[in-house]
This record gives sequence, C-alpha cells and structure tokens, in this order.
Amino acid sequence: MKDAIYLSYPLSSETPLYGGANDIQIQSNTSISAGDTANSLTLSFPNHAGTHVDVPYHFFNDGKKLTDYPASFWIFNHPVCIDVPGKDGYLVSYKDVAGKINNETDLLLIRTGYETFRNERKYWQKNPGLSAGLAKKLRSNHSNIRALGVDVISITSRLHREEGRKAHHAFLNPDKGEPILLIEDMKLDIKYLPNKVIVVPLLIDNADGSPCTVLAI
Repeated sequence: MKDAIYLSYPLSSETPLYGGANDIQIQSNTSISAGDTANSLTLSFPNHAGTHVDVPYHFFNDGKKLTDYPASFWIFNHPVCIDVPGKDGYLVSYKDVAGKINNETDLLLIRTGYETFRNERKYWQKNPGLSAGLAKKLRSNHSNIRALGVDVISITSRLHREEGRKAHHAFLNPDKGEPILLIEDMKLDIKYLPNKVIVVPLLIDNADGSPCTVLAI
C-alpha cells in the first residue's frame, strides 16, 4: 500500500468553484488554544465543490441518487488514463480517446493538464470540456465504463455552456442505458497508471452528487 496516492484535492477556502463562486466556509468551531477541550471545525460548502461526483439525479428527477449506488460500485479495477492536451475551451471528442480504451476499462480518466491553472481564474473561466458526442459513443461502444474522471473543474466548458449541458445529459440520462458517472476536478498529475482506483464520496442521503476522496493503488 506504500504506492497509494490521492487523485483528489483537499477542500479548503481556496478551492475553485464553477463560475467563480466563493461559497466554501471552513471555520474554527472549538479550539484548544482558546481554552476548549478539543479542536473542531464548522463546514459549509456546495455539494459540487472540489473533487466531486455527479450522479444521474443531478440532471434527472428519475435518475439514481448517490445512496442508490452500493459501496462496491466505487471500486474500479481496470482504470485507463488518456492524455488529451487541453487548450482553452477545447471539447474532447471520441476521436481523442478512440483506440486507447480496452474492453475491460471500467473507469476512464481524461488528463488534459489543465490543472496547472487550478489557482488561476482561467481554470473556471476557460476550461476544456467534454462533448456530448463523446458521451454517446462511450455509452454505445464501451458498456463496461461506469465512470469518467477529468482534471478540469467541470465537463462543461465555460466557453461552451450549452454543449456542456448536453454532455451532462448524454452521460447521465437513465433512459439511455446505464449512465456513466462523472468525477470532476480530479488531481491527475500522476507519474504512473494506477492498477486500481477507489472513489469514496461523502455519503449524503438523497444527494445528486458530493465531494469525494479518490485513491489510486
């Protein structure tokens, strides 16, 4: 287990949010230095903050909610990471990943390198995104893929918001077969391809998504 690494970022008051929102509050609740018995925090943040998962209920009222998925769903034994250099506003298409996915792939990670700009405004203003066509091709041609992760703040590029909405629908629509769940704002500056990835969402009842910790082994 010495080779286990995080593929997720810790939440902080500096975590970038889609659209430039500033809704994360992490404050001291009790403090030993102030005479309290223990240290504790009070937390307030949107459920799509930091590294987080989107489940079908995010866009579909009849879609599965977070707690509808068993714990075993979040263990991926055949992840694949594909490099797709992402320029401002670039929309990843199926041709960018075609031929690089094997029949066993259950988690597709798309690494654009855009996390280099995570501390800059352009990270949420001009991020690359995913096309709706990519979602449709993945769902029709690669039925083993259960989730897709990206190193950008959202699969919706701020420069192509309508296409982003279509892409979310195309990935998560429960009427088109088994949806592909989404993991956004991942930390993919990794030196080796993991053999196994474990996603651990913050388990919130009836949620459409939540922050998560992602471990690669």
